[in-house]
Amino acid sequence: MPPLNFVTHRSNMLMQTNVPKLVTIALPIYKRLEYLPHVLGIVASQDYPNIELIVSDNGTNGTRVREIVETCYPQPCRFRQNPETVNISYHFNQLIGEATGEYFVILCDDDEISSNYVSELVASLEVYPDASVAIARQEMLATNGAVVRKSSATMPPVISGEDFISATWRDYAYGMEMVGTFLARTEKLRGCGGYPDFCRGTGIDNALLLKLVLGGSVGLNSRCAFRWRLDDASFGWSVSAAELALASREFLNFLDTDPAIREYAVARPEQWLRIKASLVKMTWQTYLGRWDEIYRGRLSWLPWVKSAFAIPFIADYYKMIARHFYADAKSLFKKRTLYERTPPCANEFPRI
Repeated sequence: MPPLNFVTHRSNMLMQTNVPKLVTIALPIYKRLEYLPHVLGIVASQDYPNIELIVSDNGTNGTRVREIVETCYPQPCRFRQNPETVNISYHFNQLIGEATGEYFVILCDDDEISSNYVSELVASLEVYPDASVAIARQEMLATNGAVVRKSSATMPPVISGEDFISATWRDYAYGMEMVGTFLARTEKLRGCGGYPDFCRGTGIDNALLLKLVLGGSVGLNSRCAFRWRLDDASFGWSVSAAELALASREFLNFLDTDPAIREYAVARPEQWLRIKASLVKMTWQTYLGRWDEIYRGRLSWLPWVKSAFAIPFIADYYKMIARHFYADAKSLFKKRTLYERTPPCANEFPRI
């Protein structure tokens, strides 16, 4: 099958001052194809005139993805296909490596962006040259596409990276629930090393954004929207306790070892200690919440108890674990005492 129509050399175009800067939208695909026609239509409806779309099949789907693209996306684009499936971090970094746009955004197939998303966020980065990334307001979608929640519509147009980290992961000031889709400067993405490799891709969006914003600023734009479809995979609920524990350990190790993070920590040690404390707390609170609310129902008692100790020693975390075990033991003792003091009902005696 011949390659899709794509103009490979755009450098001459970009030399023209009246041509907007090229933006690469990367659309990674795995096995789920039912949303693909819709998201292709969303990209086609963008009011920004200079977009490079890269559709990447990482699910060994044969010719199906290409055929959908050719049918549903009438504009020039690029199609690529991995000969075999790679992990999500590697796949995303492949897309960063192949992008030719000055700006870059990854858009998952089941999510949406408003038609002015690219134009508004490019404008934000053009106005604020110190900003590495620009982020839109968020709308959370049910599986049927209905909007169920929204982030704050009131945000400052620009904020320091440190204040953004505090607002997003400590104070939840703007009601953002997911920061996986944002517009970034492609050069910055490559310079910071791209996505780290964590188990099942859990937390890689947070890690990348952290590297991008430390020491810089973030453009915030409430005039456009990123729409995030909510399901178990979106929340990370499909990840097992062992996988989440491993990803949590990897993230904590990343905070101490990533070169971009280390550079910032050396330059601003006191500020980094405060930021790191918030991120460590976010990590163990996320694991604790899922351990208590999700994995309690999925695991039998002993594996569930063991999974509590899969996180490295963090004093505040283990204090909370001790409180949970104490509350469970107290509740069990009360139930047993009540059972022993209350005579069984007549209909509980065995029939003779």
